[in-house]
Amino acid sequence: MSKLLVVVDYQKDFVDGALGYAGAETLEGPLYDKVQAALADGWKVLFTRDTHAPDYLDTREGRFLPVPHCLKGSEGWHLYGKLAEFEAAGNEAIAFVDKPTFGSMELPGAARALCSGEPEEIALCGVVTNICVVSNAVVLHSAFLSSTITLLKDLCGTGDDAMGRKAFDLLAGMGYNVI
Repeated sequence: MSKLLVVVDYQKDFVDGALGYAGAETLEGPLYDKVQAALADGWKVLFTRDTHAPDYLDTREGRFLPVPHCLKGSEGWHLYGKLAEFEAAGNEAIAFVDKPTFGSMELPGAARALCSGEPEEIALCGVVTNICVVSNAVVLHSAFLSSTITLLKDLCGTGDDAMGRKAFDLLAGMGYNVI
């Protein structure tokens, strides 16, 4: 069994674009270093990319969060800063899931394909803690009942720290490791 690092939505629009927030850019170096270390240790790495079409505002999510962002192929859709290097890396230990909403139903299948089965351990990091990170953690928990799932709270971010803490409390209460 393999180990999987999931980096959730660390894209330009969530750092310095349409939904950017103060402090999001400080995650760039630590996330980059974590990905490099994970790859060096034999982990697989899966990046999610929030991905929307021009009709985003007509979707349920668009009505809830009426800010066009992460339009497929736009500058804001790409990974932020140094992490963009991984988009062109061509590394077989790296995969991407383009997701049209908070949690991705395609994520478990992509994880299985990348890891050649159920990952023994899954670590999650990225943005936005209280929306996309928590949603994808729940999706992965539902798909991989035997996997240990850990949230790397120092590598997660949100523009609303109180909501981020509530998300971590919720996940800890559901049996996730929050470190």
